[in-house]
Amino acid sequence: MSNFSKYLGRGVVILALIGGANAKDHPHVADADREYEAVFSHGENPCAKQSTTVGFEQCFGEEVEFTKNHLNAFLDAVRAIVADERGACVGIKPACGVRQLDLLNNADRAWREYKKNLCELEFAEFDGGSGAGSAESECEYQADRQYVRQVADVILLKTLAK
Repeated sequence: MSNFSKYLGRGVVILALIGGANAKDHPHVADADREYEAVFSHGENPCAKQSTTVGFEQCFGEEVEFTKNHLNAFLDAVRAIVADERGACVGIKPACGVRQLDLLNNADRAWREYKKNLCELEFAEFDGGSGAGSAESECEYQADRQYVRQVADVILLKTLAK
């Protein structure tokens, strides 16, 4: 089984566990599931067939943009799921869901700064060589995919803890 299949299956299972029997409690699970699948639909190295540096850079530039758009939509869906949970517990616990949403937003800001620095470091390693741009783009692509996995894992842990 390819890594892509493993991760895609994992995402579907994670989101199915969240939404399965309680889909009405989480109407945004289908959105999160769709965006998760889109992030992993292009595989681990979608530009492997490119034979030139320019082609590789252009390909990864497009992949980074595609993945970033779906990552942002995935996070919007996760935020909506957390907001739905917050709405479901109004009157039960005053801070229910608010803290989780704040933590998600704080983690997202910190992660984006981490990714920026990590991929700039990758770029700097090439010291301006011809592979620098594609290395930075590939770093961003892989980091975005890892972040989606991590957020999905947190959602699963949160669901299992209930």
